[in-house]
Parts: sequence; structure tokens; C-alpha cells
Amino acid sequence: MSVDEATAQADATCQQFLDSFQAEFGDMVLGAEINKTDAIIRVDRGVWVEALRFAKTSLELTYFCFLSGLDWLDNPAQTTRYENVWGSVEAETDDADPPAEPSVESVSAGYRTGTAGGDTRFQVFARVGSPMLHRGVLLKADLDSSDPRIATASKVYAGANWHERETWEMFGFWFDGHPNLIHIYLPGGFEGYPLRKDFPLLAREVKPWPGLTNVEPITGEAEEAAEGESA
Repeated sequence: MSVDEATAQADATCQQFLDSFQAEFGDMVLGAEINKTDAIIRVDRGVWVEALRFAKTSLELTYFCFLSGLDWLDNPAQTTRYENVWGSVEAETDDADPPAEPSVESVSAGYRTGTAGGDTRFQVFARVGSPMLHRGVLLKADLDSSDPRIATASKVYAGANWHERETWEMFGFWFDGHPNLIHIYLPGGFEGYPLRKDFPLLAREVKPWPGLTNVEPITGEAEEAAEGESA
């Protein structure tokens, strides 16, 4: 089988997954795209568990790969952290006064979503697949920005139990009906959600990442640079 034939077959399988979801859930499918191995489908959070159960029982996607969260906050304070706190790398000096912290408005200006779209800042997503077909569905759902919660998928895929605990701990998403939402990594009194875009990474505001100023060349780059200088 040629590469083009294999790609066409993969696309056809993913298209069948998408067609099946659209036939089953209709307007509850809010967005969809197909990549090389997956149908990426965004559904209304009200049918989140039903959609996963449909994938498992009707499409025979029995392999649970992962579940996690997304925060689409457009946060200039995060993307330009070093410029905001330290100034440019070239102009950095030990006695320079850091600029003022960015305003709240600049931090919460909005959000930009990714594949299959989105209408809110937060999304939960999970990938399930077929070990035989090596194809799968990446399912997404928008969560309320002020109260991000959704029904637990752990009663459909047992493996979701641990992933939901991690997502609850790191993003603050609540999974209704989960049997044991307790911490995995963080101490019980920890405040905040480290994987949210607006969580302050104070350690990196005290001292910049070492790789920002002490850049080591990738293997082979030094030789190429030396050859260029000698040419």
C-alpha cells in the first residue's frame, strides 16, 4: 500500500467516526476536524459522557489514551514574561528596576481556541482509540469559564479516574460524580491551579530561565557557525 493510499484509508476511517457522531448527536456536535489519525470532535458538555460511551460501545474505541484540560486565555503577561519583568535580554543589568506588573485587563483580555473551535476559555478533552485500526477520536467540550465542571467519564473508561484527578488538581475543573477527587501531586492546602494561564510562576519572576541567557548550541550548530565565520 502506498503512502497516499494509507493516508486516504486513514482519512476515510476518521470520516466514518465523524459521520457516526453527527448522525448520533446532531446539533450537539459543535465543531469537528480530521487529522492524520484522529477525528477531532467538539460536543456540547451535556452529552460528554454519552459521547464517550458511544465511542466505546458503538465505534469500538476501547483504548483510553488520556484526558486533560485546556486554558485558552490570551495572556500577554505569560508570553512576554521576561520582557515584562526583566526587559530585553541584551539590555538586562543587575541594577535595573523591573517594570510594573501588567494590568488585570491585559491578563484577561480574551482567549483564542484551537482545533475544532470553542466558545469558552476552558475545555476538557480526551482521546480514545482503536488498537486494531490505530485511529481514534479526540473529544472536546467547552466548560463554563466561571464554574468549569462536567460529568465524570470514569464510569465509562476506568482509566479516566486518575486523569480527572490530575485535571481537577492542575486546572480546577470539577468532575461531577467522580468517586475520589483528591490531590495527587500538591499538598492539601495548596491554593491555585498551576496549569491555568493566569497562575503566577513566581520562581521565574525572581530569576529568569537559565536557558534564556545561557544558550547552548545544538550539536552541529557550533561547527556550522565556525565554518560560516571562516568562509
